[in-house]
Amino acid sequence: MPSLLTADNGAGATLGDFKSRVFAIGPQIGYLFPVGDMQGYLNLKGYKEFDAEHRPEGWNVWLTFAISPAAPSEAPPSSRRMVTK
Repeated sequence: MPSLLTADNGAGATLGDFKSRVFAIGPQIGYLFPVGDMQGYLNLKGYKEFDAEHRPEGWNVWLTFAISPAAPSEAPPSSRRMVTK
């Protein structure tokens, strides 16, 4: 299989080009729940990196927790009258 890699670039590339490749696959699950008048979100994802070239292989797991304003539970009232014919 021919290599289809391109070099990394940027200010830190003082030693020359660095080419790497990796493939990954894995599951992800998320859950929304109320937190007072806010909304909480918990997300878990993990993936296995494989078929790596010039970099390590292995598992990565991420756990994310976020709190944000809750979405409105009702649509705002329409300012236009409904016309029926």
